Amino acid sequence: MGGVNQQPHQLAWAVHHLAAAAAEVDASIARRMNLSAGDYLALKHLFVADDPLGPVELGRLLGLSSGAATGLVNRLEQAGWVRRELRTDDRRRQTLTTTVKASETLLRELRSLTEDIDRAAGRLAPDQRRLVTDALLELAQLHRRHAR
Repeated sequence: MGGVNQQPHQLAWAVHHLAAAAAEVDASIARRMNLSAGDYLALKHLFVADDPLGPVELGRLLGLSSGAATGLVNRLEQAGWVRRELRTDDRRRQTLTTTVKASETLLRELRSLTEDIDRAAGRLAPDQRRLVTDALLELAQLHRRHAR
């Protein structure tokens, strides 16, 4: 393992390695989908979001200006990856949702990795799988908190 001041057996470094490997997978999938890395990342944020995101929230997650976020959403919408919908509670605001095309493509692209992860998880006892799942979700929340 390369890197400066790494201790390979520490959880934090394992998480950093996982994040780097995930970024490699994302770049590969983006290329296969003919998307820029940024457009793919936007699509992935929309796909995994717990709550609907609007263009402003998506732009904030990606560190984009309002104008750049609008351009990104326009590209994704024109390519058939997302659709805009007016919010029911505030008709002046929009939410973005992935299209069936986007969802099916993402799931197809992730299928092999998902199956490999499921096989690896299958070697764990059910309580271990729950513990790992809970830990990964907590680590994701920590990452999001530090991103803000």
